[in-house]
Amino acid sequence: MNQNSVDLDSPILLYEQIKAGIKELIKTNNLKPGDKIPNESELCGIFDVSRITIRRAIKELSEEGVIEVIRGKGTFVRASKKDLHLLNLKGFTEGLSTEENNIEKEILHKRIITDDGEIAKAFLHEQNEFVELVRLVKDAEGPFSVDYAYLPLNIYPGIQDLLDDSVSTFALIRETYKVPFTKVKKEIEYVHPPTELCKYLGINKTSSVILVKKLIYGPDGTPVHYSKYYMVGERVKFYIEADYTE
Repeated sequence: MNQNSVDLDSPILLYEQIKAGIKELIKTNNLKPGDKIPNESELCGIFDVSRITIRRAIKELSEEGVIEVIRGKGTFVRASKKDLHLLNLKGFTEGLSTEENNIEKEILHKRIITDDGEIAKAFLHEQNEFVELVRLVKDAEGPFSVDYAYLPLNIYPGIQDLLDDSVSTFALIRETYKVPFTKVKKEIEYVHPPTELCKYLGINKTSSVILVKKLIYGPDGTPVHYSKYYMVGERVKFYIEADYTE
């Protein structure tokens, strides 16, 4: 870390200068989410200011989501979080806040499967042949989600031939197959990741991930789409926005 100094004659408050300085240290030293930054004493030496000033800068950067203070371990660069609306009928990446313009999806595999268990049960056992589509969702900071989608072939014949990394599944369903969505049911829980998921996301089996199971219904009340997506817990946050009526 290079020595930095603050400008005592600047109209910018000292702690604001320190906040900018810490951000610059993170950038110039190419620190990634999860990397540790210098402790309070080291930052005092780097910027030649009091511990009180350093603590205020750290507190505000923590509140802004730039860094994360873990008691007994230190201060770390924090991964940015994706805002995900719980009540929408959109696909996972379509449901992210509108500020997200750097999301990429990569198909890990797509195949036709026959199922008489969990997936068939979700579709009321009306048929048991599906396209299983598994996609990795990532941004500039790396992978943060794996999406498993199940598409009944009796509803979407030939859809496996239309799927690639750049295609929105939900757009295909709406525009090509003309299937409208009317209702969604979601279940959310924390789980420990299976081995396959650890490999895809670059995490270990002790990590906690969020599992969302989503079942979407068509206009006649029958299920038309089922998916399970796993998300690295520290990379996402959920929100709800709804009109309030008496």
